[in-house]
Amino acid sequence: MDNLHIYKMIFNDIFCKTFNHSFFVFLCGGANKQHIRNKIRSQLEEGGFQVLYPEDLFMDMFNRNKKTDLLEYENLLANNADRICIICESMGSAVELGAFTQNENIANKLIVCINQKYSRDKSFIMMGPVKHLKKKDKSSVLTYKKSDSNSLGIELCKKLRHFQNMSEKSNKYLPFDNMSAYITFIPIIVYFYKTLKRKELHKTLRELLKEQNTLPSKYNQLFNASIKYLIKSGEIVTKFEDFKFEDFKNDETLSLSQNGYNKTLKLLKSSQALNKNMLQDNIRCVILKEQLNN
Repeated sequence: MDNLHIYKMIFNDIFCKTFNHSFFVFLCGGANKQHIRNKIRSQLEEGGFQVLYPEDLFMDMFNRNKKTDLLEYENLLANNADRICIICESMGSAVELGAFTQNENIANKLIVCINQKYSRDKSFIMMGPVKHLKKKDKSSVLTYKKSDSNSLGIELCKKLRHFQNMSEKSNKYLPFDNMSAYITFIPIIVYFYKTLKRKELHKTLRELLKEQNTLPSKYNQLFNASIKYLIKSGEIVTKFEDFKFEDFKNDETLSLSQNGYNKTLKLLKSSQALNKNMLQDNIRCVILKEQLNN
């Protein structure tokens, strides 16, 4: 039995039977020490939310491909997030707010945080993008005091928890044009294989999605950004090896960290499958037999 058939077993018997609790927040704001974005990120992560920064996930790809622009990657990330939170505290975050309000699908996900000091200004930001969002939903705009970022973090966690409770669903309905599918599925595959070469994972997962007619046009970007996130969040650890086989030269070996193992085990326990332990043991046996044969 080849890897593609094993991936199918993991997808159908494990992934599709588990319940997705992930909730991804694209957090925009200032990058300097005087800005509060990093403080808010810590609060959101402590609240159990997965926080995405574009510079964490896409900068390597952006540097390698000079034909793309950062806005293209930011739009990709915004389309993949469950909610987009913009702390309007820098020139860059103001530009992001203006760009994202032009796209109705993205605008519906926006939560904008405005410094109370500027909330009554007759500025373009307040009279343009913010006023536009308030017309759609007043609760999508929050004000904060820079001296009390903790209160903003608490309010955001409460609001995001409400959206999360409405969005929880079976992984069976999680589309692979969305990063959350990769971030959930990849650790499950690595869990059963123990260690896995990155190129082999990329190749076989692509084959699986192509066979299912669910392969997205942005597969490479979504796959690479998801691996980057899993490494950055400490769920997956990598080891660089110079393999003898031509197909896997200059490749990375992926494995789960203790944190990644614990999170995946918790996810597997949420499985709604009958005889889930037997299904999981069967997959382990098939992989072990395949490895012994090779």
